[in-house]
Amino acid sequence: MEPTNHPITAKAHTNIALVKYWGKKDEQLIIPQNSSLSLTLDEFYTETSVAFDDTLTTDTVQFDDHLLSAQASQKITTFLDVVRELAGITTRANVITHNHVPTAAGLASSASGFAALAGAASRAAGLTLNRRDLSRLARRGSGSATRSIYGGFAAWQMGEDDQTSYAYPIAEQVDWDIVAIALVLTTAQKKFPAVMGCA
Repeated sequence: MEPTNHPITAKAHTNIALVKYWGKKDEQLIIPQNSSLSLTLDEFYTETSVAFDDTLTTDTVQFDDHLLSAQASQKITTFLDVVRELAGITTRANVITHNHVPTAAGLASSASGFAALAGAASRAAGLTLNRRDLSRLARRGSGSATRSIYGGFAAWQMGEDDQTSYAYPIAEQVDWDIVAIALVLTTAQKKFPAVMGCA
């Protein structure tokens, strides 16, 4: 497969777990101990652009207009390695991402962050994934990201391995009168913040 020669942009929304998953039975593949259920929010989202570039010797990541160090962007590079393996390429990438949700504030910015990265990086790498496979890929960055591939109510089937652990939509068109209110009590990040909220 050949990567595209221009940036690909994807947008994904964060989700709030209604039934949470409690721990992982496989840390590397991010296979959860139990299935879960979430509601995707319409206001909070991440927008990410990815371009694979033969002239790069390392991945570069701009996060909210700040160029990240190699250490700070390690989790993104690790995720891109998964994409590269799927696509059969070794090309490094330039990633530009903007969070329209407070990072490391408990609002699941990792869900929108890695769902958007999965969409942009896979397409930029020359892959054409269906939503189930995109959900499986997003899971490799952040467990909750597997559900942010879908709108409305989505369930994450815990599965037993990489092939069987993915999310699926329950009701994407939600016409209930549901309102979520987010109050900012402090501007400080969580004790263990990470890039794209990827704790």
